[in-house]
Amino acid sequence: HCRKLRVKNPILTNEELGKIRDISTGAFKTKEIAVLFDACAGETGFISVVKEICTQAEEAIEKGCSFLILSDRGTDENTIALPMLLALSAVHQHLIQCGLRSQAGLVVESAEPREVHHFALLFGYGADCINPYLAYRAISYLEEQKQISLDYEKAVKNYRKAVTDGILKILSKMGISTLRSYRGAQIFE
Repeated sequence: HCRKLRVKNPILTNEELGKIRDISTGAFKTKEIAVLFDACAGETGFISVVKEICTQAEEAIEKGCSFLILSDRGTDENTIALPMLLALSAVHQHLIQCGLRSQAGLVVESAEPREVHHFALLFGYGADCINPYLAYRAISYLEEQKQISLDYEKAVKNYRKAVTDGILKILSKMGISTLRSYRGAQIFE
């Protein structure tokens, strides 16, 4: 009952997210939940998708999944993503109400987070780890265009360190010493 997956940095690289996505050993199983809906569905479609992702999360945990990846990949002209903060907080609150929140980790795969504040909000609303894939793609693009002098790996390392340091600064200003205490607390100044 106390098996845990240890990650050194809650800001996941694409490779680290891939390892979590592919994990299926013993007590660990992963379920990916798309937070996408039809662009023409309107308000009723929006609300029904929020309810559907909450139901999918609950069912996945009941089937033994220990990691839920909320992903906004796959958007196009007909399919758009829910705002990740809304999707994450809806799932987090739903799982709390069902008494299942402590049984699974919520991993966010999103194009939205770029700044420290974005990450802090996602952690504050229940994310255990975050993969900002669009930020990494932007770093790759800048490196390809020779707009930064660092290689891709070093630039990603610097970005992750800057985000992590920014989150620690936010926590310390609030008198919180660990990300675990901040995660899901929904305390904001």
